This record gives sequence, structure tokens and C-alpha cells, in this order.
Amino acid sequence: MTTDRPNVLFVCVDALRSDFALGEHGCEKPLFDFFDREGTTFDTMIAAASSTTPCVSSYMTGSYPPDHGVLSLRDFTLEDDVTTLAEVFDDAGYETNAHVTGPITADTGLDAGFDSYEYRTRDVTVYTDWFDELRADIEAASDPWFEYLHLWEAHVHRDLPPDATDDEIEYDASVRGVAEKLERLLEDIDLSNTIVAVTGDHGETIHDGTLRHKAAVIGLNQVPIPLVGKRTRHVRSDVEEALRAKGIELEDFYNSLRRFSGVDFPNAFHRVGHSYHVYDYLTRVPFALAGPGVPEGRSVGDQVRQVDVFPTLLSAAGLDSPSEVSGQDLLDGRIEHRPAYMRGVGSEQERGRWLDGVRYDGWKFVTGRDRNVRQLFDLESDPKERHNVVEDYPDVAARLEEMVEEHVARERELGEDDVSEEAEQRMTSRLEELGYL
Repeated sequence: MTTDRPNVLFVCVDALRSDFALGEHGCEKPLFDFFDREGTTFDTMIAAASSTTPCVSSYMTGSYPPDHGVLSLRDFTLEDDVTTLAEVFDDAGYETNAHVTGPITADTGLDAGFDSYEYRTRDVTVYTDWFDELRADIEAASDPWFEYLHLWEAHVHRDLPPDATDDEIEYDASVRGVAEKLERLLEDIDLSNTIVAVTGDHGETIHDGTLRHKAAVIGLNQVPIPLVGKRTRHVRSDVEEALRAKGIELEDFYNSLRRFSGVDFPNAFHRVGHSYHVYDYLTRVPFALAGPGVPEGRSVGDQVRQVDVFPTLLSAAGLDSPSEVSGQDLLDGRIEHRPAYMRGVGSEQERGRWLDGVRYDGWKFVTGRDRNVRQLFDLESDPKERHNVVEDYPDVAARLEEMVEEHVARERELGEDDVSEEAEQRMTSRLEELGYL
């Protein structure tokens, strides 16, 4: 077996916002200071979606959902003809291991190429004995090894470190706690012979710590309605559906509520979570890596894409990437500015409810399928995406809309045999346990 290649530790912190990881907002996190000094950081990596499974599939294959086949949380099975990161590392003689949670079950096909694919339940976190067992497993792995670690603590219904205080924003505390645990993990690893990479799958709308946001979220979602057995979120959904049937969408109205935010960072004002849209706070994630051959002290603010992770990690390890991938090697000289496609799909089975978008050339365009949603944001003058200027720049909107349509046109139809009934039932149960359904 070849042993002169570097080991690779690839970590995804689920729901990791770039602005809270890399220091724009929240407390300082020494883990990312390490990457700033010792490696290369990308602060504007655009996720392929605002929900987990399509995003993980995209960085694991270097291709977008229309090509790899994982379209949403419910259309969740990889196409047979795509190649995963683990398969490339496995073919190169690596010991390949994954430690995953959330909806990333073996039914997705993401276990392809892994010698072991350990799935853990929601209650097994970095604050349990599992974390020490993980450290021991990595220490015992045979060189060269590729380890994929998917962490869930920062995801909505968060797990906080024991020293979290009431003064901290809950989300920031959860990210801090995970970052500190990863620092401990790096202490066990020979960093002179290991590529370490950390990213997020998607971003998150968070409880921002203010009373006005807490009141808005409770009032618009959680207040019981007497006599009808519903809460305000159910009534709001009913109203939205009635208006949508008449061609009226409330997305721009909801987005306008953000002006009531009492914090500097971008955040929705009417909800927490993700998957419902593709605003930057839901799709902008960090990508940081360090190790032998990775440029030190390099910070890149240019837009890159989640599909670029695949060829970049292989390049860092000295391996060739399959030619058919959509991503580019971010370590190979000048970064080419390419369109970043994204989707807001969540657990919705009706494709007509989905949103599709593209972020390119300083603009973001978003459109609905069977929904009357058309949004255009000038990211240079309006980085927080508060002002829809689709009517002001019709030529820009038309150009970007054509790009979106060409992208979506590659999407396969969901066939009856694509997902077995047993796998569908298992995924439904998993999504219910995780709070998606």
C-alpha cells in the first residue's frame, strides 16, 4: 500500500455560517485563526442548497444536484454513475472512514467508497464519550487515511458546550463549542502529514438573542389558536397557500421584516432554521484547509462553490480528479469566477414549491417553479439582500434566469424505482426524528 500520501481529515459542521465561523460576527474561534495562519480560507463558498443532503452530495461528488441526483431531503439517492470522494481515496489505497449523523444515512448512497460508515443518533454528540472514541479511532487508523466527520451540534435544536452562558447567542455558543472540540482533535493528529479541511453544508437563520426577534418568532409561529388546535405557523401557512393559489407570494414581505432586526448580521425575522430560501445567510459557508502543500496565510474573498471542494481536496492530496466534475481546483493558481447554483427545497416533495437561484457576477437571482417568486439582488450595493430590484434590471434578471433554467433542465424525473419503499420509510422516520417533518 502507498504510504507517502498525506492523510485527510474532512469535517462538515452542519449549519455553519461563514460569518460566524470566520469572525465577521460572534466570538473569536481559535480553530479558524489556525487556518488563517497555517492554511487557506475561503469566506464565500456558496452551497448548492440550503438543506443538508443535496449539499453533502455536491461536495462529495463535485457536481450539482441535477447531475448527482440528490435533489432534496426526499429525493435522496445518488445516481449510480457518479464518483464520490471516498471512492477516489479508496482507489488510491486510503483507509476510508465516515462518522455521520442527521439525514446522511447509507440509504443516500453516500457510503460509497467508505470502508466504514458509522451513523450515530441525534443524542450522540461531541460532548459524549463518542468523541473520545472518535479520537482513538483516528489515532488507530492506518496511513494513509481519509476521515469524513459530520457534526450536528450547531444545527437547529442545538447542543451547547457546558460552559455556555446566557450572554452568548445560542448559535454562536454552539459553534464555539464544536470549534474547541475540533482543536482538541487536531492535537492528536500529525499535522505535518495531514490535510485538514473544515466547511459547512449550509447556513442558518438563528435566534439572534434579542427580545424583539424572540417575540417575532414566537408570535408568528408558536402561539396556540383557541378552539382550532392550531398554532400561528399553521394559520400563516394556510393563508400563504390561499394567497399562492391567487398568484400572490409573501416572500418579499417576509424579507422586508428584516429591517426590524436589532443585530448587525443578516438574519430572517420571522423564523429560525434553513431550507426555505437561498439568501446568503442560508447558503454562504466557510471552507478552510491546511496541511502539506496548502498555501499558508492565504485568505480568499472571491466567490467559490461547494462543488469545488471535491477537486480541491484531491489536489491537496496529490490525486487527480475525474474530468466530468463541475468543480475547480481552488489551489491551482487563479480562481475562475463561475456561476454558483443553489436551491431551496428542504423536505418538500412538491417540486413546484422549490426555489432555484444563481449567484454570479455580483448578482443573485432567485425564481420559483410554480410560485410567483422572482427576486434579484445587487450584492455589491445590497449585500444583505433586502431590496428586490428585479423590475429595475430586467436584462440582468433575464440573463440569470436563463442560466437557472438551463441548470434545472438537466434534472431527472423521479422514477418509481429510484427509492425503495423501505428506504423511503426509513428516511421519513429519520426526518421526523430530526424535526424536518
